[in-house]
Amino acid sequence: MKQSETPANSAPVLASSRPPAVPVFGDREQAITPGGFSDALDTAAMRGDFDKGLSLQVYLPFCTTRCISCDRVAEVATDSSVIDRYLNNLGSELALITDRIGRGRPLAQLHVGGGTPSLLNSSQLALLAALIDEHFYIGSDCETVFEITPDRTSLTQLELIKGLGFRNLRIELREIESSAPLGLGRSYSPELLQDMLSNAKQVNFDAITFDVVYGLPGQTVSAVRDGIRLITEMSPTRVLCRPFERDEQRFEHQRGIDSHTMPSVPEKMSMFAAIVDQLESSGFEWIGINSFAKPDDALSHAQSEGRLVRNRLGYSDKPTRIVLGVGLGAVSELPNLLSRNHTSLDAWHESLDNKMSPTCAGVIFTTVEAKQRRLVHRLSETLRAPLTEFQGAEQQGLLNQLQAEGLVTAESEWVQVTDSGRFRLLQLWDPDSGDLKIAKSA
Repeated sequence: MKQSETPANSAPVLASSRPPAVPVFGDREQAITPGGFSDALDTAAMRGDFDKGLSLQVYLPFCTTRCISCDRVAEVATDSSVIDRYLNNLGSELALITDRIGRGRPLAQLHVGGGTPSLLNSSQLALLAALIDEHFYIGSDCETVFEITPDRTSLTQLELIKGLGFRNLRIELREIESSAPLGLGRSYSPELLQDMLSNAKQVNFDAITFDVVYGLPGQTVSAVRDGIRLITEMSPTRVLCRPFERDEQRFEHQRGIDSHTMPSVPEKMSMFAAIVDQLESSGFEWIGINSFAKPDDALSHAQSEGRLVRNRLGYSDKPTRIVLGVGLGAVSELPNLLSRNHTSLDAWHESLDNKMSPTCAGVIFTTVEAKQRRLVHRLSETLRAPLTEFQGAEQQGLLNQLQAEGLVTAESEWVQVTDSGRFRLLQLWDPDSGDLKIAKSA
């Protein structure tokens, strides 16, 4: 943040003198004290931000193995007691947050992800649901999402997950097994996926989303096309796509990936183009920038009615842009602040054992930056925005950048995302730093 600028409508967020070891948000990241985050929550509550639609993301980092392509905070856990202790302190973190913003606030979205959340046993899943219920109100209109791993999820567990109030499933998929597997993890056979999908449909979940990662080491456009064809045959409700980004500084295990096998930016663009073509020709509607849904799905209706919203959790038909994250490495998104928790399990536990927030770092946005982020979010939701919202030197500068890259056109009263921009906008925009990654994409 520039010295001459101040955060948007916010009391100062106190910075710590000790910077985090490995920045998650890039060069913009600065250390934040637990007290500073608490002050930010107080300010947001007084401003009424949590009354406009609130999302909660609960992060469960545990897996049985560490995939070489994993780009998330993860911990290998073979002892159930490790998860028990984690859930105990998860309850402590929820209490610290709701002590500031008030208990019983209604949630518009609840997302439980990981990691491998389906690694939890029945008692642990029930405890998790009870902890959330203790601190927030989950009404019938709340969008409840639970991430599962096909090889760790039985029909009985799906029935329990649905019984605990989760009505939507999300499955991260990096590869559908083929004759030449990439060996990067999260790879499942078509038979296993189809069996899991059949069980999920039997339990009658509202929506089943495949979270597809493309641009993996050694991956080809042909392989992506074949994988998407198999997915369309399985007929999930939604498909979410995102490009793989190698970051060996944050994830040391990725150093085992040969950089020469990484697809180039043009190759990733070709992969996404193949995904769009395959899904649209199979009856899916292209939602926003990187999601797809069946025509009768809630997201399709929200898009056609101009109600589509996008936050860190993806697209939703719920009017929510505030996200509170709890758990190891979890990220919270306020209008002027992105903050994150410790990514070290020991440090996360130590904070909560001492009754302190595990928040340790983040990015503070100025009023101008917050407005620019909101404008790009709007473009990714509705694919256009009123030209009047780009008034002022800073907003005009953003518009000039977007136009120079061919991402938008400005005609008459509207700024409209171009066909090329729909493919490229999220790959060029860094939602964490608030900058256009023009140089990085060249």
